[in-house]
Amino acid sequence: MAGFVERVIATRTIAVRQATSDWEAAVRLGGEMMKSAGLVEQSYIDAMVDNHKKIGPYYVLAPGIAMPHAKPEEGVRKTGYAVVTLAQPVSFGDPENDPVDLLIFAGAISREDHNEEVVPQVAELCDSESYVARLRGAPTVEAAISVLRDFERAFEAGEL
Repeated sequence: MAGFVERVIATRTIAVRQATSDWEAAVRLGGEMMKSAGLVEQSYIDAMVDNHKKIGPYYVLAPGIAMPHAKPEEGVRKTGYAVVTLAQPVSFGDPENDPVDLLIFAGAISREDHNEEVVPQVAELCDSESYVARLRGAPTVEAAISVLRDFERAFEAGEL
């Protein structure tokens, strides 16, 4: 099974230094990338936004980092991920972790598919201050891909 980094690179679902007006625009931006790559349907994007409006920013994981997602049955076509860095951080309504400038989107066809391989890798990335800082500072998509590849090598080698 392909990991998080491999899937992001394969689908080119990565954008850096994006300008957004608020959390909803940021979520829709990443969702649209996933939709364009054939990973999710419009209903999935709407579900991510609606869930935030109903229950709050449950997917803000750490200071400055969010992982927008919804349930598999809400429109996932193929398991996939996206990464977006923002030019200016925006508030997601999480006083402990706002503002957010790094979004890691998740869409899995099943909970097992997502939890077994991807969650550990994403969690390790979020815990790695050096890789997060490098990703935030990446000026281009190619630079961000290089950071993700470096991270993946270190993760697989057990160096983190």
